[in-house]
Amino acid sequence: MEWTPVTPQAEPDRQAVIEAQTLLSALIEFSQRAGHDLLGPLSQAASLLALYVRRHKDQAGDDGNELLEYLLTASARMDGLVGGIRKYMDAAGRRPNVDTVDLNYTVAAAKAAIGASLSASGAAIQTEALPAVKADATQMQTVFEAVIGNAIKFHKPETAPLVRISGRREGALAVIAVEDNGIGIEPENRDAVFLPFKRLNGREYPGQGLGLALAKLIVAMNGGAIGVMESATGTRIEFTVPAP
Repeated sequence: MEWTPVTPQAEPDRQAVIEAQTLLSALIEFSQRAGHDLLGPLSQAASLLALYVRRHKDQAGDDGNELLEYLLTASARMDGLVGGIRKYMDAAGRRPNVDTVDLNYTVAAAKAAIGASLSASGAAIQTEALPAVKADATQMQTVFEAVIGNAIKFHKPETAPLVRISGRREGALAVIAVEDNGIGIEPENRDAVFLPFKRLNGREYPGQGLGLALAKLIVAMNGGAIGVMESATGTRIEFTVPAP
């Protein structure tokens, strides 16, 4: 039996580790405080603006009504943006509660949470048997809500959305795929869709550009990775999660 010498691994610089932990703690505390002290007033302003528009809509005339409708749209977008930022900050500031998770129940819970969108779009969700994973159950539900919701939103005109969810085991990881029959994503934009506030089709489709960014954050916090893969039908998103 041959002995193979082991190359010594350099120990991490203790001061660098302390500085990184301090910075991370400061960023988490900042995000949590910002979520209350900054986003709260923004949300209140959006609600008050919407109330003002509803009360004075019939008194403004045609030109005034056009302006009020614009303000109402801006208010709704601000309110949605505040909610998206708050959800993103909450995920960034919470350590995953890792346990063995049955993703079949997780997908069912996600479908129930976005049931209104499913009904309104006439979407069909086809789900194969999914493997168990070691992750945070609530955060995994959020990932499915974001990815399925994205698939429903970006469907082809006059075509009912069809979403197929499948999974497989690859070594120590579970690989989950969510594929749709929508408009697809160009190869040059496959990384950009995971950037916060990136809206490739902003004028045609509503949203804040935070859904896939939130999914990427949660998947990474749970020890996995996410990306856009080749698809013959529309968009195929795959993400990995540690398997039990």
